[in-house]
Amino acid sequence: MKKRLAALLTVFILMVTSFPLTVFAEPDPVTGFEINSQAAYLVNNESGMVIYEKNADVPLYPASLVKIMTALVAIEECADLQGTIVTAPYWVFDELYGKNASNADIRPMEEIRMIDLLYALMLRSACEAAGIIAHGICDGDQVAFVKMMNDKAKEIGCTNTNFTNPHGLHDENQYTTAKDMYLITKYAMQYPIFEQIATANKYTMPATNKHPSERTISHTCTMMDPNRGGTWYYEYVKAIKTGTTDESGRNLVTMAEKDAYSYTLVTMGAPIYYDNGDTISDNLSYVDTKSLYSWAFGNWSVRTVVKTSSVKGQVKVNMVKDKEFVNVFPAEDVDRLMRKDIDLSSLQEIKTLEPEVDAPIVAGQKLGTLEIKLADETIAQVDLVAGESMERSSWLYFLRRLKNFFTSTPFKLVILAIVLLIGGYIAYMVMYNKKRRRKRRKNTRRF
Repeated sequence: MKKRLAALLTVFILMVTSFPLTVFAEPDPVTGFEINSQAAYLVNNESGMVIYEKNADVPLYPASLVKIMTALVAIEECADLQGTIVTAPYWVFDELYGKNASNADIRPMEEIRMIDLLYALMLRSACEAAGIIAHGICDGDQVAFVKMMNDKAKEIGCTNTNFTNPHGLHDENQYTTAKDMYLITKYAMQYPIFEQIATANKYTMPATNKHPSERTISHTCTMMDPNRGGTWYYEYVKAIKTGTTDESGRNLVTMAEKDAYSYTLVTMGAPIYYDNGDTISDNLSYVDTKSLYSWAFGNWSVRTVVKTSSVKGQVKVNMVKDKEFVNVFPAEDVDRLMRKDIDLSSLQEIKTLEPEVDAPIVAGQKLGTLEIKLADETIAQVDLVAGESMERSSWLYFLRRLKNFFTSTPFKLVILAIVLLIGGYIAYMVMYNKKRRRKRRKNTRRF
């Protein structure tokens, strides 16, 4: 059964990825411009809100985005990245021979620190670094390392991901989705060392037994480098990982920060070639990334949808001398990331209030809730609280207690018992008097 499901999934992936990667896409109805990538997933980091997605759950080939998971496993499994030294085995290079794999010029039997392997992996997308990391973590057992990758993916919550190698070279059974890759990246970013490595523009590799001099490597994503980025340089971007094969197209995971807002973006399947086989001169993953970030920063902002100063209704208050109602207000201001062009007056407010309450009440006491909806989707919920304190009237409280006493069940039972006793007594007296009259009449007849 598992083999049959795997085969069906493979066929589905091939169907999705075997269509020509069309360059001239239609303008996206959400953004208003073309999205060339087959899939995209854009998330605001402060709120966790997904502000754009396209085919986010469609399985696609990840190419070197796989290396994000490779780095994550290494960081979690290696206690001392600086002090752990791994010797590069020959079998790693044999596996990559003739496959035109990206590399950082690490050589067989080179003794290299784990931290340097991670920089080579993430900046230069070095496939040999991936193999050496797997060798160092699992004593040469790459199958065991890949199992760790897949186990971690499941732990994170990925539902459409399967890894078959640590370097990302094409395999029909290796796939992921834009959403899953976001989840993996988000999880990895909890480790400061991962963010430090993945977003570095350059890194100097120290000398080793195979490289007598230190050497500087640069990130494969040139968008964050003003000297290499050209027209695609984007000052707000932090590159995390590129991934490109003929089968996958161009994939890219990045972050961007501007004006106290930050986003994470995954794009997958940007075309490399025109339908006639000619190479596209533009890097369309860069095009999509820059366009989506510009759209996010230009069209979205945090807006106050509810203010604590706004009266949202009244609640009847019992046992107060001079007032009958108390105004209710939101317990806190509610700010939400929203499109700038949304008219706040179009928001729906659904109030749920207590029908009435008894004094005393204190300012800030919860008396209900307010649900805020946009196009029938709940975007916020906040408590509604009393705007002032109200003391209880002693006289009204006494009358309430008196009323409660006279209407209480015990009192009614006592009254019922008294009525029954009186009724019983009357009935007894009636019967008793009848007997006495009969007795008198009998005595009278005798005389």
